[in-house]
Order: sequence, then structure tokens, then C-alpha cells
Amino acid sequence: MPRMKLPHATADGLRSGLSAPLGELLDAWQQRAPSAQADSSTPPLLVAAFEQLFDVMARSESADAAGAGAAGVRPEAITEVGEYALELFDQALQWSNRLDLPEVFSAVQAHIIAMACWIAGRGGQLLSLEAVVDALARRANSTQDPGELLALYEAMSAVLQATAETIQQDLEKSNPGRPWRILHLNRAIVATRTHQPDLMEEAFADLTRRLPQDAAGFFSQGMEQMDLLNYPPHVRAVMDRYYRKWSVNRSLH
Repeated sequence: MPRMKLPHATADGLRSGLSAPLGELLDAWQQRAPSAQADSSTPPLLVAAFEQLFDVMARSESADAAGAGAAGVRPEAITEVGEYALELFDQALQWSNRLDLPEVFSAVQAHIIAMACWIAGRGGQLLSLEAVVDALARRANSTQDPGELLALYEAMSAVLQATAETIQQDLEKSNPGRPWRILHLNRAIVATRTHQPDLMEEAFADLTRRLPQDAAGFFSQGMEQMDLLNYPPHVRAVMDRYYRKWSVNRSLH
């Protein structure tokens, strides 16, 4: 079966891409969970909320294309729409798990990436990262395709740029699983897997600036992977240079 490409970060792309997964979610709920109808966030209500979301997104895109200065395209409004959207996605993921629909779960996760890119591409901020970072990580772990790895790298870069300043300040450094840290590390890994030195340089520079305490360990492990996976020389050269700067040289002082 051919690997699904990343969805388009547009209202139409999200609407069409989620149509079948949300429909399957609704069917499964109707067949297996009639007793849950009293729940305030049931799949019928969730699907209706998604339709309203897509309409809001489409109106924003139309206003933007027309050059209108409407309130719907202000960065603050995009941030608000995005926050609401990610709450809907979280509910969809929860229902996918409750109804044992792993393929629906995967499809919803893929579209979380597109939703994050839509928010970032329209000047909005991401006020929470956990679901987005998890979706990016799972997708990266499931592909070897160079084109998709490049698309994932671009998505990760867009998410970094759109992350709210309060998250970027990275005040809770005691938590190694914090999404801001995981995103930087995974972005550097994906950059390496693209075999493109320019992307590696960009990702490594950001990692050492934002997470200097993680740099030595990352590049040491990176050099181990160079040998284990037989990376080409031009990729090894970049990793080796950063390894010598952050691991070897610092260990000598």
C-alpha cells in the first residue's frame, strides 16, 4: 500500500482528508457506543464542530486572498481558531482510542500536522505543542521517504517559529519529555535523515542555541548512528564537525 502523503494545510485539504476518518469514527460510535449519547463531546457533536471549524478556516482564507483586513485573519484570531482546532483534534484522538480505531487515530494525527502548519502559515501562535510534536514524531518514525522527510522537516521548522514565546523560554528544563525539547531533537534527527547538509546545519545550530545542555549527548549519539547506519560521507562530515566541537573538545577541558 502506498504511503499517505502529508495532508495539505488548507481548509479544503483538511475537510476532504478528514471526511472518511471522521465518518468511520461516527459509524463506529453509532454501532458500538449508543450508551455514550449523553456525553457532551460525542462523535456527532465532534463531527459537526469540525465542519464549523472548516467553514471558519475557509472564510479566513477567502478574506486573506481578497486582501481584506477582516478580524478573521488577524494573528490573534488565527491563534484562537488554532487553539480550538487542536482541542477538537484531541477529542478525535481520544474517541479513536476509545473505539479502537488505530487507522483513524493515525489519520487524525497526520492532519494535526496540517492544522499546525495552517496556524503557523497564517501568523498564529501555537499555545500547546504536545499533540503536534507527538504527531510529527510518529510520522517521522514511520517513513524513510526523502520527500516526506523534507516535508516533515519544513513542518517542524514552521511549528518552531509559531510556538508561543512562553514555551520558547523553556523554563521547565527539568522535564526531559517536554515537547519543546523533543521537537528540537527530532528536527535535528529528521534533518540528518534527509542527507541534506544545509538542513543539518540549520537544525544543529538551533539545537545548540536552544538546548546547549543536550548538544554533547546528541552529537555523540549521532556519530554512533553514522557508523551503525552507514551514512554517506557528506552527512558524516557535518555530524563529525559538531561532534568534535561539542563532545570531543569540551571533554578535553
